[in-house]
Amino acid sequence: MKILGILILAAGLALGLYSITMDVSVSVAARDYGYGIQTPAMEVANLDKMSQRQNLMIFSGILSVVGAILLGFASMQPKSSMAPPPAEATPSAIDEHREFMDKLLASPNTPGSFSICPKCRHMGGGDDVACTRCGAVLPA
Repeated sequence: MKILGILILAAGLALGLYSITMDVSVSVAARDYGYGIQTPAMEVANLDKMSQRQNLMIFSGILSVVGAILLGFASMQPKSSMAPPPAEATPSAIDEHREFMDKLLASPNTPGSFSICPKCRHMGGGDDVACTRCGAVLPA
């Protein structure tokens, strides 16, 4: 999706650059109407070419926005697909993880159980009888 977004954005920007530099004038040859009335050769604006340029600019703007949106959504994808595959779990790594979890659960700062107040949804210790925030009685 990222490559598609980049391609659409580039196409929109290229089309926008082309439409900005597009020539919208038409050459008119010199004319002699007689009796001394003449018009010089000149370049005049052509309404058809001006409307074509306007349509191209609108389309290029839409393409650019769509490409930018696709590019943005592509950058939101999780990076796990780009990460290297995890190493296989060795018995020593599993033992280290178990020791770490045992230390974490045995530490005094980590409560073994908890309770949630039905009134204010505050999480407290499992041995609490009343909520520390609102004072409501906790279910046993």
